Amino acid sequence: MLRQLVQQNPAILQSLLAQLAQSNPALLQAIQQNPQEFMSLLMEGGAPGAPGAGAPPGSISVTPEEMAAIDRLAALGFDKTVAAQAYFACDKNEEIAANYLFDHGAELEEDEGEGEGF
Repeated sequence: MLRQLVQQNPAILQSLLAQLAQSNPALLQAIQQNPQEFMSLLMEGGAPGAPGAGAPPGSISVTPEEMAAIDRLAALGFDKTVAAQAYFACDKNEEIAANYLFDHGAELEEDEGEGEGF
């Protein structure tokens, strides 16, 4: 979403960086030290050679451990997309995500079928 805003209105980048200077000066310093990498990340969706670079919009990268947890949740009988949404919504706590899925999984799968998701 930030990428789209900057691509549509490049002037907004300066105000965003000014806000970043107040909220996270260390991040701003890292951006200033690596301007080419920052622009590549911002405009192309990833640093050259970085994991997940060029990934389709709306996709996320997960670690092997996260994928294993999502697979275990899906093995409980839930759609993998719904299992992943529950896992991340529950701050990557597999047990809480499983409880949430058992309590609300049917509703979530209905919503997912309608394209609504969480």
